Amino acid sequence: MMIPLKPMILGAAALLLSGVALADGEKPVKDQDLGLAKNSVFDTPDPIVAPPAGLEPGENATVEPYAEGIPPTIPHEVNDYLPIRVDENACIECHVDPDLVGQSVEEGEPTPAPASHFTDLRRAPGTLTRELIGARYDCSQCHVPQAETAPLVENEIR
Repeated sequence: MMIPLKPMILGAAALLLSGVALADGEKPVKDQDLGLAKNSVFDTPDPIVAPPAGLEPGENATVEPYAEGIPPTIPHEVNDYLPIRVDENACIECHVDPDLVGQSVEEGEPTPAPASHFTDLRRAPGTLTRELIGARYDCSQCHVPQAETAPLVENEIR
């Protein structure tokens, strides 16, 4: 089978000319210019340590989440309650009571875990159990303590 020579020569010429055109006018992008940060993408900056609210449970008002579906922040110091381990989770002592699911509590009382924490969304999405679902056991995966910080970026959510 014979390959048509003319299209092959034209294609090779186009590739060669496009490579020459790009090499002539384009300059490489510096790593400092790749993204929104004003430093190198190879830098590993130290995170800003936010001072905690420093209050005991029940001493601080809860803050409403910015939008639906966002986990609420923890309104008290958590250092005494972490780390959460398989055999130790101090959060559940105050916050896990299946009888309080969906109930309102007075200010200063522990916020009860919601129904989603007693529902296995993978295996039985419509079933409310009386046990905390294992996927919700590590509270610090979703919930963070309140802290006095400035916003990292401007937003108009609230």
